[in-house]
Amino acid sequence: METYKVKQLLQVEESIVSNETRLSICLKANGFSFSLINNNNLRLLCIGEFEVDTTGSIPQVMNRIRECFSSIGIKMFKFAKTRIVCQTSKNVWVPYKLYDQAKNKEYVKTVSNLLSNETVISNISEKLDAVSIFAYPMHTYSGIKILMPNAEYCCQHQIMAEYTYDITRFSQNTLLLNKRENACDIVIFKGNSFVLSNSFEYQSPADLIYFLLFTLQQLNIDTAEVKTLLTGENYDKEELTLLRKYIKDVSFSNPMENIKVGCEFDSVNLQNYFLVIA
Repeated sequence: METYKVKQLLQVEESIVSNETRLSICLKANGFSFSLINNNNLRLLCIGEFEVDTTGSIPQVMNRIRECFSSIGIKMFKFAKTRIVCQTSKNVWVPYKLYDQAKNKEYVKTVSNLLSNETVISNISEKLDAVSIFAYPMHTYSGIKILMPNAEYCCQHQIMAEYTYDITRFSQNTLLLNKRENACDIVIFKGNSFVLSNSFEYQSPADLIYFLLFTLQQLNIDTAEVKTLLTGENYDKEELTLLRKYIKDVSFSNPMENIKVGCEFDSVNLQNYFLVIA
């Protein structure tokens, strides 16, 4: 009996797996999305999404993920680079010069409770001169670590912050909003300073706009003086209407700016794959 469901799969006709291919996987509550990109010419080769349980014992996690990729002809290969993006709200940043790895658990506990079944992961961002520290379910992390021993781990906040850093004009304020199921992530730059990353759950468009306006107010950023970029899952009409009513400059991000994307992917909204192609 199959333990997974292929929700989406698009790829070029040529071979998509080689030692020039980089693999990015974004873990979600009910599965994962992924991309394959040629590491030399930065051409998008494949995107897909699986619905699968990524919880359970370490062997179960390993077997389920291996089974997903095997079903579409992709074996666990030594890719040029493998990146695992862990979606979590338990993330904290520490300036690199102040970072002490021995205090990883203490850092996370400043923003959230640390559960007994969670492990703490850290990743240095050279662009931001800071370290991202976050908590994630231990068995999921361990299963993937055994399956892909050379993978690099980060959370969605690091992908978002580094993307915003790359596209921000230092004279402007920038907010990047990533929508996912019943939740959003935000990253804010005030001029050239990275000032905030956060996640929040919401039930209605009004909740979403309230949280954004409250956050901007706390940071003393005028809604007329912040460039707001949207990405992630599809925004409904009411959400877009409210965002554009209260915030002057709202547009969609362009994570494909440095990636070569062929006509094979015209039928899909690539904003949904922001975290694996940005």
